[in-house]
Amino acid sequence: MMVVVTSSLPPPTEGVRIEQPSTAAHMGPRALGSGTLYIAESRVAWAGTDGQGFSLEYPHIMLHAVSRDTSAFPHPCLYLMVDAKIGPQGDDAASDGSGGSSDEDAASGSSVTEVRFVPSDGGSLDALFHAMSECQSLHPDPNDSVSADEDDYFVGGDCDAEGDGDDDESGPMSNGGGAGDSGEPMETGQFDDPEE
Repeated sequence: MMVVVTSSLPPPTEGVRIEQPSTAAHMGPRALGSGTLYIAESRVAWAGTDGQGFSLEYPHIMLHAVSRDTSAFPHPCLYLMVDAKIGPQGDDAASDGSGGSSDEDAASGSSVTEVRFVPSDGGSLDALFHAMSECQSLHPDPNDSVSADEDDYFVGGDCDAEGDGDDDESGPMSNGGGAGDSGEPMETGQFDDPEE
């Protein structure tokens, strides 16, 4: 897995959608300080003013959202859930407040780290979210169970073209309804196996 936490990581220079200065980063319960957030087509990176920084590749970002719930976290933020236990300076036993991973995480095999970005300009959260959504869509999950062929089955609109939700027998989904319906009963046995 490519989650880089380093002090010498250069910020991305190509495909940068948003560069947001004065953005605080929080990894788990630990505040990392203020720096610049880069949302690029290849990765999300944060470079702190103290030289510390980290980079996250999109396939390892399980979820991203704007959180404005100050009961869960004291500031509105861009919230990321990463599929690894990481911590500052490459500490893979991410801090849970006690300096190591919890017994519950070890027993369940769960490896998740919460990352929060708090820009000084709270009005930029929606733009950060949209840029990240666009960039993440450039990196589809190869393990996604819905293929492009399967997706075609859902093209074409609602089952109830009238929009009223009634299941009357004259609607578009009625037994045989449509231009080819002669009103005659269906022939029974037409789908039986042929006799040999």
